[in-house]
Amino acid sequence: MREVILKIPEDRYDFVMELIENLGLEVEREIEIPEWQKNMVRERMAEYQKNPDIAIPWKEARKQIKFKGK
Repeated sequence: MREVILKIPEDRYDFVMELIENLGLEVEREIEIPEWQKNMVRERMAEYQKNPDIAIPWKEARKQIKFKGK
């Protein structure tokens, strides 16, 4: 299956979405990020800007991640 990303003018959005649904195509709606999550990221970014030493390299961070099934 292929994936296509469309940029649709606001005034045509409803028409295009109805057309896609009538064609029986899979539609993945835009996901809205909750404000509390945005705030959490902003806080972490501000914390990093004050103290960049809190960041760890990806290779080290990956070791700390617990993957399902392992």
